[in-house]
Amino acid sequence: MNPTSRPVAFLLIGVLCFIWGSTWPIIKIGLDVLPPFLGAGFRFLVAAIVLFGLSWLQKVRLPRSRWAHLGLLGHGVFGIGLSYGVVYWGEQYIPAGLSAVLFATNPLFVMLLAHLMLASEPMTLRKLVGVVLGFLGVLLIFKDGLQLPDRTSELAAAVTLVSPFVAALSNVGIKRWGQHLHPYNLTALPMTYAAAGLLVVSVLTEDVANVPWTGTAVGSVMYLALVGSVAAFVIFYTLLKQFTVSTLAFITYVFPIVAIVLGYLLLGETMEMQSLAGATIIAIGIIVATRPYSSRPLRTVRMDGC
Repeated sequence: MNPTSRPVAFLLIGVLCFIWGSTWPIIKIGLDVLPPFLGAGFRFLVAAIVLFGLSWLQKVRLPRSRWAHLGLLGHGVFGIGLSYGVVYWGEQYIPAGLSAVLFATNPLFVMLLAHLMLASEPMTLRKLVGVVLGFLGVLLIFKDGLQLPDRTSELAAAVTLVSPFVAALSNVGIKRWGQHLHPYNLTALPMTYAAAGLLVVSVLTEDVANVPWTGTAVGSVMYLALVGSVAAFVIFYTLLKQFTVSTLAFITYVFPIVAIVLGYLLLGETMEMQSLAGATIIAIGIIVATRPYSSRPLRTVRMDGC
């Protein structure tokens, strides 16, 4: 796939921020009807079917390398299946705001892993300051929704932290070893593996026979499959060929801003001062971390020979 122009690339980043920012409340809406693993499994099953159809139409062949297939299996099971499975499961017991704060640790994980695994993406003081500012902004926005009422909520919060870490590990691995693969290769098979794993877990742990497939349930699955998965993942992996993985990780901090704006425009919610202040801090953090300025990397041990 040919690189996109810079203006188009930045437009795609904006679209991606909007899409993934909107998926968090849609997941929460779907959980009112569907069990978490069933909902996540059908999301990725539908997405995989569509992506294989697009691959066939555009004559995108599957990779032949055994190692590539092994990597895609790992990406599907862990980077997609485990990552999204714990988010869906955790949002049953913790507020959506807390889930967003926990996932906002993703840029830090990405920056640390990229520093260790990618020679072209060393950690710098400027990046570290940007990550800290971005996280503080997210924390400020959601500070009123961080209470954990019981031990189940505490466990759910701890389990949810698995998601930003495995997602970071998967994306850094793709940046290092999967740059040559087409975005359809990075999505169709992995989502098939993720769907298979999630649906098996669903059959074993959830009451799938008595699920009411209402319009809300179907609508949430289709939106998350077609928009939140097919469109968003293809855009993300297309952009990953042009931007550093640590730069793209900062879109995580834009999700709360999208939620605030959508709430104001569509639901008539008020914009509280703490939310505006948090959004401002996030914007400053992103600018500090991503502006083109040469900076000395922080010294640490590398694993370039891995």
